[in-house]
Formats: sequence, C-alpha cells, structure tokens
Amino acid sequence: MISLNIRADKISWFVMIVLILGISTDAVAERIFFAGYKGGFYIKSEEEGGMELRLGGSFQSDYRYYEEDERADNRFDIRRARLIFNGQLTQWFRFGMEYEFQGNETSNLIDAYGEAVYGTSGLRFGQFQEPFSLEALEKNSAILFAERSIGSYLSPSRDVGAMLYSSIFQDSLHLFAGLFNGDGDDGSARGNEHDEPEVAARVVFSPFKLIESSHINITPIQSLQIGFSGTVVEADNLNIDLRVKSSGMAGTSRNIYELTHNTKFGVIQDVGQRVRTGIEAAWAYGPLSIQAEKIDFTYSDLDPAGSSPTSDADFSSWYVSGAWSLTGEYQSLSQGVLKPIYPNHFFNPSEKTWGAFVVAARIEHFKGDEDWINPVSNVSVREADGYSLAVNWILFPMCRVIADYSHTEFSDQIKARVLPDGAIDYIDEENCLTLRLSMDF
Repeated sequence: MISLNIRADKISWFVMIVLILGISTDAVAERIFFAGYKGGFYIKSEEEGGMELRLGGSFQSDYRYYEEDERADNRFDIRRARLIFNGQLTQWFRFGMEYEFQGNETSNLIDAYGEAVYGTSGLRFGQFQEPFSLEALEKNSAILFAERSIGSYLSPSRDVGAMLYSSIFQDSLHLFAGLFNGDGDDGSARGNEHDEPEVAARVVFSPFKLIESSHINITPIQSLQIGFSGTVVEADNLNIDLRVKSSGMAGTSRNIYELTHNTKFGVIQDVGQRVRTGIEAAWAYGPLSIQAEKIDFTYSDLDPAGSSPTSDADFSSWYVSGAWSLTGEYQSLSQGVLKPIYPNHFFNPSEKTWGAFVVAARIEHFKGDEDWINPVSNVSVREADGYSLAVNWILFPMCRVIADYSHTEFSDQIKARVLPDGAIDYIDEENCLTLRLSMDF
C-alpha cells in the first residue's frame, strides 16, 4: 500500500516550480517556451542550450506467487512509485530530483543533485548512486528481470557526496571517481566514530571500439566492455547493517544473510574498513546481450564485546545473465551501461503490431561468512544459488509487462514463520513467480 502522508516541505518546491513555469509560459510568447515528450515530458526554451525542465516517473505493480506453503506471502504489491524531475539551467549546469512514494525500503528521497558539465566530463554533487557496479547503475527500465541480482545488496546504494566523471577516446574509456559520506542516503543513521569520506571509483574500457581493420570484421566485438569498481571507507560500528536478499525477498523483511552491529557475539564495539571490489564485463550485438559481474565485500577487524578476538567478515557474489530480443530489436551499451530496449513496432492491434518480446536468463551465486552466522537464529545462510528466467513484453518504450520465475537454493534452512501453536516453519529453497506491470514516463 502506498503511503501518501508526505511532508509538504518536501514536495512544495515541485508545486512552486510547476506553477512558476505555467505562469511564465502564459506570460510570454509561445516562441520562447515549448513542450513535448521525449523520454519524459519537458518544457524547454527555444534557444540552443537554454533552460530545460523534464517531469517523469516510474510505477511498478507486482503480483508474487511462492510455491512454498510455508511462506504465505502471495500478494499484490506496489514495488515502486517514483516522481522524477530533472533538466538544465544552461548547457553547462544540470540537476536531477527523484522521490519515492513507496516507503518500505527507502527514506523517500532517492536523488537530489546538481552537476557542472563540459563536453563529456562533469562534476556531480548531492545525493545519487555511487559509481560502483554495472548492474547497480543501469536504469530500472534496462533491467530485464523483476529484481537485480543478489550481489546488488553488496553494492553501495545512493549516498551524499561529489563525483567527477569523464568519457574519453571516443567514449571507449569511462572514468568515475567520488567522495561520499559512506553511510547511505541523507536520511540514514550515522555513527559518531569516523567522519572520513568513502572513496569510490569505477573504470570501464571498450578495448575494440577504436580498432579499425580492413582484414577482419571486428564489428561483433566492438561493444565488448570490461570494468572495475572499488570503494573503501573507515567504517563506523553503528553503520554495520548488511542485509542480503534473494530475488523473491526483495521488498520484504526476509533476508538470506544478516549482519548488524548486534551479532551472535554481542554488540560490535569497533570495526576497521569496509572494502568493496568489483569486476564486470558486458557485450551487446544485434538482438543479443550478455553481462557478468563479481563483487567482493569485507568488513575488517570486527571487534565484538566480550573475549572474542577481532576478525574479518567476507562476502562475495557473482552472476551471469543474457537477453535475446525475439522480435529483432537491437541492444546496445552507452556510457558504460546497457540501454533500455526500444521496440521496433509499438503495440497497436489495429495494425497487428504487438511491441517487443525479450527473454532473459540469469544464474547467480552468493557466499556469506559462516563465522558470523548464529546457527540457532536461522536467518543467514553460508551459500545461495539462484536461477531466473524472465519474459519481457515491451508494448511501448514507457510500458512493459514482465513475467519472472526465480529458483533459489539455500545451503542452510531459513526461518519462514512461527505458527500460532509455537511451531516453526523453515525453507531451504525459494520458488517465486513475479508478474509486473511497469510504467516509465
């Protein structure tokens, strides 16, 4: 259920800007401002490089079905309901705002940033996604599964900070580097032990993009890209809050691994660094695309209360996924990420056109640190293996239907529910079917 109890001071600027734009548009001749739709509704000035304002949003409505009787989780759900507002003041200065009305997993404010741009380089500041992981940086409309992989929970999310970025050598090399608070979005709890920034960086290289050969056709491999990501920060013990989920647990309170500052050994009194590293590869040619990633995550020198010695907590995850457009739409990579698929023909029964149909498959693996599992709590597993198959029906660029079936096997039992008589149901696998209507406008 969507909560609409939104503080007026958080959205009043939306209303004010829209009203001002309406007044301004009426007060001047139509030759100065005009409106339209291109990837979102916009109002822009007539002059080249002038002011531009875009209003968009994202809405996802799900039905989830679980084969396990112990879950009792079958239900309809609003997975996302977002309002997006971005644009530019001039060709040199841009901004973006994104607000989430569905508040189960976020503190509502998603993005709030400005950036100074020169050519293909820029400086972004505010709250936005840290530059780490191919999958985490791809738009929701480019993700061909109901949920991102298990490894996305090892990746950083949005944080407050500043980032430099640049694309050079004819977009064959993409560079990102930033400094962030290291404790999540602006509404996250903060510790009081460390205030050093988190350093994050990502490098993506397309080694064949600049090669031209008269002897062999390298077009099929020109889009191949390889990337590396990393983050490091002096962690704060109060901000230790790792919750890893399978595809069917996204948006719920269940996890396949939990590590917080309260562990089986007691409260963690101190911690060293939090380090993430990632390696990625992606390729798109014609109607086919493939991408893969491996992410490693470490909390170093965890010091629980009592006599237990300090030790590290290590986690890792990888996935390989592929997608094939049955109706022939070309897939492509741009700025280091996979672009959303644009149908060759929009849905129009009167002309016997039905949009685009895309199938996607993914295999993934997660490994948790068994030394930090409390075996009697049954909330964490040592390993998990997941398999997903999804069918996407893209009626228009802004509307699609997804049917996603995921099967996940757990190395250990997870507590599913406590019955009225005190008995406990456990699961050692998850079979989840997600049906989704997704709109991006």
